[in-house]
Amino acid sequence: MIQVINRALNILEFVSKEREREFFLSEIANSLSLNTSTCANIIKTLVNRGYLEQQEKKQGYKLGAKAYYLTGNYSKKKELMRSSIAPMQELRDKLNESCILAIVKENMRVTLHKELSNHELQVISDGEEKNVYLTATGRGYLACQKDEARIHFIHKYGLPNTMWPEVKNENELIFELDKIKRNQMAIHFDGAYIVGVGAPIYKNEEVVAAIGIYLPEVRFTNKVKEQIFSEISKTAQLISNKMEEVYKFAY
Repeated sequence: MIQVINRALNILEFVSKEREREFFLSEIANSLSLNTSTCANIIKTLVNRGYLEQQEKKQGYKLGAKAYYLTGNYSKKKELMRSSIAPMQELRDKLNESCILAIVKENMRVTLHKELSNHELQVISDGEEKNVYLTATGRGYLACQKDEARIHFIHKYGLPNTMWPEVKNENELIFELDKIKRNQMAIHFDGAYIVGVGAPIYKNEEVVAAIGIYLPEVRFTNKVKEQIFSEISKTAQLISNKMEEVYKFAY
């Protein structure tokens, strides 16, 4: 085994455990029992190659763009974040409701970013990952996949059963997903007086993420519904346009 390659991979694996955290040189070196200067030299190479990044000098390190390219997650992370944060902040300010940006990994909806409202009564997420069938963003993402991808998902992970009580069989599930796709909008009442609205985000004509608004049902009045539907659609389209611009620039 080539020692320096082994150490470099150990560093990448260590940093990838908490992808949003910045790890300082001393922390990485101590945790991996590496000499500080040796660790610094390896990290310098990883930064130069783009597998780690450092926002500012004397700050910590986190995974860089090349690490996401290797896993195919670059567009779902870096480009999405760059394209989405400002529109999400505007959406939150217009509605004064919390919103999230999410992708789907396997059969789980994964939250990438949140913008919280200043309401005293608001939805507090109990986790970053939830089953696709249990969320508006997850349903919206799945519905707007290409037909073959949807069928593959259903056959691999099964029907929602109690997670979507209105759906009894595959035909009913396809019917509901088609309805969401036509509207480019999913609505989910979770049974705990919380309602979610999700809209898909596209890149190169393929759905890559979804944006969602979550709020207590008590605020989901007819007037608020129309405003949410209008603004979330505009925001999803704006982010999709930004993603398309990034795609054209990159290719």
